Amino acid sequence: MKLLIWFLLIPLIVPPSHGQAQNVITITLHSAETRQTIEGFGASGAWWAQVIGGWSDENRQRIIGLLFNPTTGIGLTIYRYNIGGGEHELVDPWRMTETFETDVGVYDWTRDANAMWVLHAAHDAGVSDVVVFANSAPGRMTISGRAAGNPGGTSNLLPDMHNDFAQYLVDITRHLIEGEGIPVRWISPINEPQWDWQPSKGQEGTHYTTDEIVSVLLALQNTIDQSGLDVEISAIDAGEWGSAAIYARRIYDEPVLAAALDHFAVHSYWSSPDDKAQFADFMARHYPGVSLWMSEWTEMQQGRDYGMDSALFMANVIHDDLTIGGVTSWQYWIAVSKYNFRDGLIYTREYGEQIELTKRLWVLGNYSRYIQPGSVRLDVTSDNELVRTSAYHDPGSGSVTFVVINNSADRQSIMLAGLDSGVRTLDIYETSEANDLTRIYSGTPQADYGLAPSSVTTFVFQVLQGG
Repeated sequence: MKLLIWFLLIPLIVPPSHGQAQNVITITLHSAETRQTIEGFGASGAWWAQVIGGWSDENRQRIIGLLFNPTTGIGLTIYRYNIGGGEHELVDPWRMTETFETDVGVYDWTRDANAMWVLHAAHDAGVSDVVVFANSAPGRMTISGRAAGNPGGTSNLLPDMHNDFAQYLVDITRHLIEGEGIPVRWISPINEPQWDWQPSKGQEGTHYTTDEIVSVLLALQNTIDQSGLDVEISAIDAGEWGSAAIYARRIYDEPVLAAALDHFAVHSYWSSPDDKAQFADFMARHYPGVSLWMSEWTEMQQGRDYGMDSALFMANVIHDDLTIGGVTSWQYWIAVSKYNFRDGLIYTREYGEQIELTKRLWVLGNYSRYIQPGSVRLDVTSDNELVRTSAYHDPGSGSVTFVVINNSADRQSIMLAGLDSGVRTLDIYETSEANDLTRIYSGTPQADYGLAPSSVTTFVFQVLQGG
């Protein structure tokens, strides 16, 4: 479908703050400058699904709806299911996991029932793609005998267990696809290999050297090939952008892995825009056919925050990852949290079934509900650094979507510039102190628009049928 472009001038729907005139910020669409194709937005089920899946049906269904319903929730299309290593010795019960394995090659598929309920419910709600990921192999395959790492923080997967671990992952994936009808597309066997995972960190994890990474990935790819399953490897969930090149070079200089792994997954913890720009440039120069995923992030800060402060922080990370890192997929970490931390899209408590919503949930929805898989990012420029914009064209529907972050504490007025080639309708959705992904306008494009202070606003332009 030919991309239609327009010229829009944007006088406020609501008056500027304090009734004072404001300069109009120009945002220019460069439709010929196409960027990455978006694969989707998602979140992990780790550390909550095995609890929330056992809640009353009314409350667990509400959680599912908020995360995955494309109309009333935020419409996530990717779900990360944790294949646990069966670690039961942790202080925090939320971080303990089940393993289906009862003996070598023997599985009890009735285990992890609560998390499996969430997996099925997410799929039923609209999730089209599932990633299964493991933070560790089961204890029988490790040096320490535990899935929570080696007490010294060094490598923990036994050298002669790489093939066993691969078979374990493929066996479970086969069951999920063939026995449960779950659309698993990727297996992620390694998580943040550079860190010194050990039991004192209170969660499952495994350190790997670069040579061990290559060995594990080769074993898994060989096992996938032999299985006949239509799945791919997602790797390596690097813990940060700044050191990711060390791992990417070692993986993609191996011919079998270079042919098999079409993306490299990285986490945005402790990563500056310069880190993202440098690694994206490295990959574009050395491995131009490999796309980038941002497969885990949450703000690493103590204390709960329900408001726009942490939501704007997250919005700017998403913006940087999409526009500087050029990621094709953006996946959040813990979707539901009981912790005193800036993490969950939804908060709950240690006991009971409280559901406490955050602005983070709705700000992620400014992206995930309206940027559909297959959308192509378009280049935009702005003459104001406090207002940050990204734009996307959906070839299927013909829609063009702008997501605009107003980092200013003042109301702003914006103008979108381009060429008009057809009759369009416009819907505007705002997340701010006053609104939670609320549609604040529906109709024909107007002359100009206002951005609420400290807000994220999504503009969706559609072609009228017959227009």
